[in-house]
Amino acid sequence: MNRKYYALKIIPKYQLNTKGRLYNLFNEPYILKRLNNKNNFVPQIISSFQDYENLYLVTTFYDGPSLEGFLNNNISEYQIKFISACIILALKYIRKNKIIHRDLTITNVIMDKDNYFNLIDFSFSIDYSKRHSLGLKCNINNITTPPEIFNNLVYDYNSDYYNFGFIIFFMIFKKYPSNYKYYNLTKLREEYKLNGVYSNLFFEFLEKLIVINITKRIGYNNIEELVNHPWFNNFNWDKLEHKKIISPLAYNKTKIAMKKCLQFNKTKQMILRYKKFREQNTYRKLLKSYDFSTSMFQIK
Repeated sequence: MNRKYYALKIIPKYQLNTKGRLYNLFNEPYILKRLNNKNNFVPQIISSFQDYENLYLVTTFYDGPSLEGFLNNNISEYQIKFISACIILALKYIRKNKIIHRDLTITNVIMDKDNYFNLIDFSFSIDYSKRHSLGLKCNINNITTPPEIFNNLVYDYNSDYYNFGFIIFFMIFKKYPSNYKYYNLTKLREEYKLNGVYSNLFFEFLEKLIVINITKRIGYNNIEELVNHPWFNNFNWDKLEHKKIISPLAYNKTKIAMKKCLQFNKTKQMILRYKKFREQNTYRKLLKSYDFSTSMFQIK
């Protein structure tokens, strides 16, 4: 469309059958509009619209894969550092805009056409500037849930850093700890024969991310604690921010791109049909606040 590719997320309205789902589905375009993407590692919202059956969200297109696609391969320390730095720049930007991601997983970190990694899926995110009017407790209950949630405490930006640590953990060990309270990195390094494969500074950085005591977690005072950790000594953050570092990772995306292009052939038809629907009075009464469009999104 307009000679560019966009990602189209389709949400059937029949899925809006609980308040939680309704909030999550409307939340993502709200968060992306709040971010008003001025960062290379967070998607930009192009448009959100609807017809009688579905809600549609059009955003920056990343041709993938997610980090999950790399987990069958051994990833070097520098490659992990590069991925981590991309994630940190995304977290730094959303924190500046008072957003907590809340769903930082390997499936929500995705590669773009230049082999950089981007943070996606903001449907569970929170606008932390409204924290006094929100209940910031969480009913998510799985192994990647930050321990402060299990302990019935409120969460903040530091909960994202804990999940970030689990992404690194997964890239190394291809699994999450079986019990977040009892993982032993020293023992795991010996078991997986990783001594000498990854540096001590690397494991120190990881340990500080997944520490249970939130006040001792790196980033507790400021996200610059992550940027300034010795593991990143001599890393050129400015070049990465402007995407002037050659990515150390590559992936054969041909099959993925072909599959995606088949979906894009249908996109214009959907939007043209939407234009007819939006002229009807019935439509105008439905979820009007959802609709949004940037200047680059013009259907002819």
